[in-house]
Amino acid sequence: MDTEPIYELRERLRAAGIAGTNLLSEDFRLKRAVEAFKPLETASPVFAKIGQLAQQLLAPDCQNPQGVLLDTMALVDAVICTLGAVDVSGEIQPVETLMPVQDDAKNSGSMIVNAPYSTLKELLEALTTSGSGHYGFVCDTRESHPELFRDYRVRHTMVKALGASYAELADNVADWLIEDNDRTILPLLYKDFDPAGKKDMVRRVKIIDALAGGEANDFYLKMLEKAQKDVRTELINALRHEPENVSLLMDMSKTEKGKNKDKVFELLAERKDENVQEYFRELAKKKPETILKYLRDAVTDWASDLVADICGSVIEQFDNADSASKAEKQDISVKIQSVVRAVYGKSGTDICECYRKLLARKNKINQLLKEAWKYPKYEYEYDVLIRGVLNPQRYLYDAKALDIEATLGKVLYHSLIVNPDKDLRTLATELYQGKSEKDTNIAFLAAAVIVKFLNDEDCIKWLEEQVTDKKILLPKVSAERMKAVTEAAAYVVWDEKEHGYVLWGSHADVCYPERKIVETSVRLSHAAEIMEWMKKHGSERIDDILSQWVARDDKEMCKKFGEYFYQKTLLIPGNWRCYIDYMRKCDWQICKNLGVNYAKKRTAASLWELYNWLTILPGDKAAVMEETRTMCDMIRKGEIKAGKVKVDELESQMEDWSRRD
Repeated sequence: MDTEPIYELRERLRAAGIAGTNLLSEDFRLKRAVEAFKPLETASPVFAKIGQLAQQLLAPDCQNPQGVLLDTMALVDAVICTLGAVDVSGEIQPVETLMPVQDDAKNSGSMIVNAPYSTLKELLEALTTSGSGHYGFVCDTRESHPELFRDYRVRHTMVKALGASYAELADNVADWLIEDNDRTILPLLYKDFDPAGKKDMVRRVKIIDALAGGEANDFYLKMLEKAQKDVRTELINALRHEPENVSLLMDMSKTEKGKNKDKVFELLAERKDENVQEYFRELAKKKPETILKYLRDAVTDWASDLVADICGSVIEQFDNADSASKAEKQDISVKIQSVVRAVYGKSGTDICECYRKLLARKNKINQLLKEAWKYPKYEYEYDVLIRGVLNPQRYLYDAKALDIEATLGKVLYHSLIVNPDKDLRTLATELYQGKSEKDTNIAFLAAAVIVKFLNDEDCIKWLEEQVTDKKILLPKVSAERMKAVTEAAAYVVWDEKEHGYVLWGSHADVCYPERKIVETSVRLSHAAEIMEWMKKHGSERIDDILSQWVARDDKEMCKKFGEYFYQKTLLIPGNWRCYIDYMRKCDWQICKNLGVNYAKKRTAASLWELYNWLTILPGDKAAVMEETRTMCDMIRKGEIKAGKVKVDELESQMEDWSRRD
């Protein structure tokens, strides 16, 4: 069928609409188009209707030419839409939704998501507007439907959400964009970037830094020209990727101020560069304490040598301080604390000797530190000394007293986490073991445990011996020694991406408001046996550690510990929510009695509290609804006292929940 006449008719109708209906009787082109269209009127009823309207439009007695013209144009346009076609060469291939698009290595991770707008509407609204429940909704959606966050509409909205008024939501969005590792988001992050902006621009730089690294170096340099405050600090931090930035950083160390200057020196301290080494040595001659601050987290060989030299000088001052004035003793106290903090992460025989020299003077040093602590001026240094360097994943173990030996023990095992140096391992064993098996030093027990982990030793028997207090008639487990062992074990985490164990921690230093992550791979062939040993000495803290140790790709281990956490939840009256998280990590699918037991122990629980608990239980929705009905029936029968909870309303809300995607 020749459809050309209908396209010609549309053109003439549009021209008539522009010229006006008063000229229809004189429009011979329109009349010719109508005549040419007549053969098509027999093709279908709709074509016949078009011909009928066109003839009516040209009739001299047409009562409403304007309305007829509009009706004809609308019908013609509708028909032409159904006639549209696009021809492409090759065979038709179905679109594979929710599958990675691997165009090249740089853009790996981008996705095609065929999600209807109705599905995304609530998520997009929650990301861009403030309101009660929006944060929780976004987090829940991320957990239950992470694929929706691959949709380009959501991606665009997530960039906007980096400036959300609720800072925790904005921070989570930034973490998710980094976690997804999708470089196709970079153009949106570069667009409209404001180097003088606020927190949203800081988050943009962090994401660009994580996804593009040194490839975005030109962008960092250009934005630095006008960058201010926290944005400038983050841009400076991103300069660490390119060795060619060293000369620029050395120049900036003389012009930047405050925390930006600290950041520049911190980056320089990490460079294996002879010019940087010489620059620091010259500065150390004038202000050794300042240089120690900049060397705190460096693990380069030259940093270790420089810290060892400064340590020797400070110890010499300490040895000659008997006749020093009060002010001079306070100054030496600050230097000692700066040295102890700077020893972290350093290695080599000279650094090991620093540990030995400081420990040989521990009693006199402790006395000096206590005297200096009486003055508020030194509160910062005291805080750094007792807090240590790293936090494990969930909690911080603090020293109870200002003690150089306990602090060096903490610094040593933290150093082993970030720099598992052979000399440091030997030192840890030496300082813990002493001259005999009975002469062990608990201050270095955590360091000795880290050494066992790093050496991948079968250490079950050894661990049991170390936590047993043999100085009493009936040997029993020492709570203090067990704490030291769990302190070390708390840094071990199963890494799903690496499919192996890592020593994981974040900097606890008050100098670092941002979270600086430390991660070192460790082979634990005897992890399962160590976990069984920890179970025998079970506590909530140990269970928390065990949840980190569970290998997610070991189905047998997941099943075993899923059941372990399940039974613990049924028995203990403690922190149930944590145990629910542990079970979910193990992909545990049984929730029988979890709702019933919770309701029995929480007799004053509200409807919202019971609903919230039921919706996080492990297992599929059918299992959760079965547990819900059992619990509600027991409440109706009076077997469970549930206060003023309206059971019918709770059941109705749970039914609504079960029907959601």
